[in-house]
This record gives sequence, C-alpha cells and structure tokens, in this order.
Amino acid sequence: MSETWMIAGAWLAAGLTIFLFSFLYKDNPFFKIAEHLYLGAGMGWWFQVYLYSIWKPKVWEPLTGTPHHWGVLIPAVLGLSLVTQFMPKISWISRYGFTFLMGYGAGLAVPAGLSTDFMSQVAGTIKPLSMMASMSPFAIFNALLVAFGVICVLFYFFFSVEHKGHYKKVSNIGIYFLMVYFGAAFGNTVMARFSLLYGRFDDLYSFSGARYFYATQIILVGMVVYFVLHGFFGKKKIAGEETAR
Repeated sequence: MSETWMIAGAWLAAGLTIFLFSFLYKDNPFFKIAEHLYLGAGMGWWFQVYLYSIWKPKVWEPLTGTPHHWGVLIPAVLGLSLVTQFMPKISWISRYGFTFLMGYGAGLAVPAGLSTDFMSQVAGTIKPLSMMASMSPFAIFNALLVAFGVICVLFYFFFSVEHKGHYKKVSNIGIYFLMVYFGAAFGNTVMARFSLLYGRFDDLYSFSGARYFYATQIILVGMVVYFVLHGFFGKKKIAGEETAR
C-alpha cells in the first residue's frame, strides 16, 4: 500500500513540476492547474498555521481557560478588523487595525534593525582590529580591507561635503566595494534559485525510472501530444472561421 502511495506521489510531483515548466512554452491550462493548486495548498497551509499556532493558543485558550484573560480581546478584535477591508460599507474599520499594526511593527523593527543592521556591523568591523596581535597576516589584511571598504562606502553616502578631490577618489573606491557586494549578493541569489531548479530536475530524473512506471516520460509525451493537437486543430478552426467570413 505504501509503495502505491509513493508511486502516486511521484506521478503527482512529476506532473505538477512539468505543468509549471510548461509556462516556458506558453500560457496553457496545465500551468493554470498547477498554479491554482499551489496557491490553494499554500493558503490552506497558512490557514491551519494561523488557526492552530496563533488563534487557538493565543486567543481561544486564554479566553476559555481559568482564569480568563480578557485582555487578549483587544489584539484579537484589532486583527479581525483587518478583514473588514473586503466589505466596502465598513472597510473604514480596518484602518484602526492597520494603524496599530504599522505602529507596533515599526516599534519592533527600529530597535531590531539598529541592533542587527547597525550595531552588529560596527562591532563586526571594529572587533577584528582589537585582536591583531593574535591574528595571522592574512586575517590582519582581511580585517584592514573590510575596515577600509566600510570607510570608503560611508564616504560615498556622506552628502554633507561635495565629492571632489580626495573625497571623490575615496567615494569612487566605495562604489567598487558596493559593486562587489551587489555582485556577490546577486550570485548568491542565483545559486539559491539554481539549487531549487536542480532539485526539481533531480526529482524528474528519479521519477523517470521503471520503479515509478516512467512517470516523467509519459507525462511529458502526453503534454507534447496535447500541444501538437491543440495547435493543429486551432489552426484549422481559425482557417474555418476565416473561410466562413
């Protein structure tokens, strides 16, 4: 029984993967099926996460437990007010929920952003300079290079002084450091996306074996046959409509 379910899952995974890749040819019903299933499954998963990880432990249980924590009604009502934006007559109520959400979110994000994006970066740049006595020559060079790059980048974003003369030279060096960073970040993103693509190709290769009854090949051939027949009969239909005119 478990083997049957594994084969069925392989056919489903291979089919949905090929359906999604079929968009590279053109928009078609197979892609729409996979897209709608993906969105529906994603929304269903998020719904159960919110229901069992947020609503039940943080709203329902405090209200029904002993003692009752009636204070949770305030954030619960504010959260539910966001739903009213889909009701034109009372959509104004959602403004209170959004206002609280934006204010509370900004209050959380500002100290967290200062700690992670500012203080941690400053500490990461300065700390190696205080440990040079115990560092290898390459580590010392790396620490000095990072500190030099940070200073040059800060000069590039320092607009209180006109960038000319030595200031311009330093800010131009900062541009090169920024370009290196953007290139590394873009390369990391591309590598991450390609790793997902390789995973899908690996699954398609695995499901092309006899154990899964050649799921990949059969589904792929079936889609090719559909596109050929659809294109052939579509052209005949268009030719017939033009003749009738």
